[in-house]
Amino acid sequence: MPSWNLRPARPDDRRFLFELNRATMKPYVEQVWGWDEERQITFFDSRFEPSRWQIIQAAGEDVGVLIVEENDDEIYLAEIQLLPSAQSGGIGSSVIRSLILRATAAKKPLTLRVLHVNPRARALYERFGFQPVKEIETHTYLRWDGPAPR
Repeated sequence: MPSWNLRPARPDDRRFLFELNRATMKPYVEQVWGWDEERQITFFDSRFEPSRWQIIQAAGEDVGVLIVEENDDEIYLAEIQLLPSAQSGGIGSSVIRSLILRATAAKKPLTLRVLHVNPRARALYERFGFQPVKEIETHTYLRWDGPAPR
């Protein structure tokens, strides 16, 4: 299992996080809405709340972001992004596995949404037992209620 940890995001992480967003999401955003740099900066800045975001680190380096929202009814995986150089090494799967264990302990479902144009991400979630529960024009909402993965 790959080694990773989380640290709280800080305001000075903004540049890294925007570049991460561009590196991971631009191809998908282009397909759905088109990528307008100024609009993306404005949208990113409107959502940027370091107190709610966590930086994923591996080997002492910042490699991604995790945003999780928990309420009385569910744990919502709002965002997980990994630099392309950190993808396909098991970090994302390990983070998801840890969230499933958290959901199991809390006796809550784990939910998320994924863009239709990102079948690779959807396939990853479905390997963990997430099931589609709702479709909208751009996204599929998925829910995990099952037993913890091995």
